[in-house]
Amino acid sequence: MDTSLVLVTHNSEAHIEASLEILLTDPHGPDEIIVVDNASTDATIGIVERMGVKLVTLDENHGFPYGCNLGASLTRGEVIAFLNPDTEPKPGWLPPLVAAIQRPEVGAAMPVMDLTYAPDHWFTSGSALTFLGFAWSTNSGDPIPNGLSEIEVPFASGAACVMDRALFDHLGGFRDEYFLYLEDVDLGWRIRLMGLKSVQVPESRVSHDYEFGRHERKMYYLERNRLRMVWANYQPSTLALLAPALILVELAVVAAAIRHGWMRQKVQSWWGFWKLRSLLHQEALRSRSIREVSDGEILASMDASFDGINQFEIHPLVRSLNRLAIGYLKLVQRLVR
Repeated sequence: MDTSLVLVTHNSEAHIEASLEILLTDPHGPDEIIVVDNASTDATIGIVERMGVKLVTLDENHGFPYGCNLGASLTRGEVIAFLNPDTEPKPGWLPPLVAAIQRPEVGAAMPVMDLTYAPDHWFTSGSALTFLGFAWSTNSGDPIPNGLSEIEVPFASGAACVMDRALFDHLGGFRDEYFLYLEDVDLGWRIRLMGLKSVQVPESRVSHDYEFGRHERKMYYLERNRLRMVWANYQPSTLALLAPALILVELAVVAAAIRHGWMRQKVQSWWGFWKLRSLLHQEALRSRSIREVSDGEILASMDASFDGINQFEIHPLVRSLNRLAIGYLKLVQRLVR
């Protein structure tokens, strides 16, 4: 099947040449590559032009999901692959992912991903998503064991993933206004709503130059987008049942924000969420229109506790809520069908 690859760049001069060089010399690479540049001010555009791939330049930074959607709309392949510009795919990475999504139950596929600065150590061993909308890369930095098998993951990482174009279009792609962070988690959630799954394929390998705190506004986007994702993808009745837990966890997040100095970003996330209320209504309607499975089935696959996070310190109050969160999830699972 023809496969199109989309790379979204923004001041990516440190990585983009190496990534494109690997892609262009891989005999089993994509049939088409398009780079969408989000108003880079460094040498990124010149490097991409020199590499000879299709380039679309934007006058301002519209964010990662917008760039992915724009790039996808300009491609012709039956399969769409996405890579971050700071990834280095291993030769032959693409065919196993394309093969995986041919199975009728698979909506998206991602490779096993290690760290460019720590080869054979996890970028994420599969990722986690809790019923309250928190998501993270699991076991980041830990050694990758031998003998891996394909596993189901809650979402395919936007850093490297493959989807069928028809499904991507049916879902409406990524949600543009996320700008950064959790857009891949939200897409994975909607794949689940359709009764499909995302998988991690060990025959495919990609390295990622990941750094947790690279973006200074990260906590703002993480918190704003977490709230909107939960709001859009649960049924109203489920949200009502989850309200006490959502309120309690907001208090815990506030405590963590105060302790670590990003309370301003947390307050701004509430305001950002409120400003998007009209769009949130549209997103919720869209999620309901594609729904094939109940929230009971969705909750059955959700995590509750904050396990596997090792990229940053977790506030003791949050960890103390683990047992309560597990119990609350079990209660809601009995009530939601």
